Amino acid sequence: MQYNSKSYTPKKRLWLRWLLAGAFLLMLAINGAGLWAGNMIYEETSVLHSHLHRQNMDRFKTVISNKGTDRHWEELSIESRFGYSLHGTYIPNPQSTDKTLIFLHGFTESRAAGLYYMDIYLNSGYNILLVDSRAHGDSGGDSVTWGNYEKYDLDQWVDWVSQRFPHGVIGVHGISMGAATALMHAELNETGKRVAFYIADSSYSDFETLLLIQMKQRFSLSGTALPKILLQYANAAAYFNSRFTFYQASPVRSVRNVTTPILYIHGEADHLVPATMAQELYSATKGPRQLYMFPHAEHVAAIFDDQDRYGGVVLDFVRAVEQHS
Repeated sequence: MQYNSKSYTPKKRLWLRWLLAGAFLLMLAINGAGLWAGNMIYEETSVLHSHLHRQNMDRFKTVISNKGTDRHWEELSIESRFGYSLHGTYIPNPQSTDKTLIFLHGFTESRAAGLYYMDIYLNSGYNILLVDSRAHGDSGGDSVTWGNYEKYDLDQWVDWVSQRFPHGVIGVHGISMGAATALMHAELNETGKRVAFYIADSSYSDFETLLLIQMKQRFSLSGTALPKILLQYANAAAYFNSRFTFYQASPVRSVRNVTTPILYIHGEADHLVPATMAQELYSATKGPRQLYMFPHAEHVAAIFDDQDRYGGVVLDFVRAVEQHS
């Protein structure tokens, strides 16, 4: 009996079509699940919790109403180049000065956090500008971008200070996400050198790296393959929704080009942002830098762990910068 291959051709074609259709549906399901998970990660990190500590703003406004008018505090509002309002509070030093410190809070916080650091600078002859980051406090914006858009918002606050004090000294002190924003802005500052120094307390070196660490811990994942895959879907969701990626939030890449003096502060007991990230930032920094570790401090808790020492470290750095400027 002779084998006739032609009689099997329609069956082979049908089988191939089913195989391709199955593969397509499988890919569709995998990518659909990945995009769903990636969008959840994006929402969790950049949208849902930005106003988590809204009650701090209420307390802050109470402070303003009780004390701010006596101290001539100014409520400020400027328009971001990205189309939303930015809000801040300017606190002039009791003694006339052209030196101003811009304070940047961390994730879920507001400019109210700057009240803990205010006296350090007022006592050393600085005015204070406390600002609400994008999608925090009273400022607009529909998502947190971990320094990507925030660095440009900071640059507009630098514009405001520069217009008020054309020949003054400007410093930036940030904590956590605010510290990362400051470091990313430092790269922009290389052109005009309008900011004289940066202080970065508890900054992450690279947000993707930090997010991978947090994903592995939260979901008890042993390997790195799945978190890295999910991260790519999260980047796709972030770009689709807010036109940024987590990859862009990398202070360690920014400081490689920075020559403005930077003081790094970090708690060795920080379980949110590993203390090794401070070491990584310090090692990567191109210009003058200092690193001070607080042995027992948790995340952004060094000022509460030892307020006098914290203030001393900051003031010694600021004075050294002023002497060499």
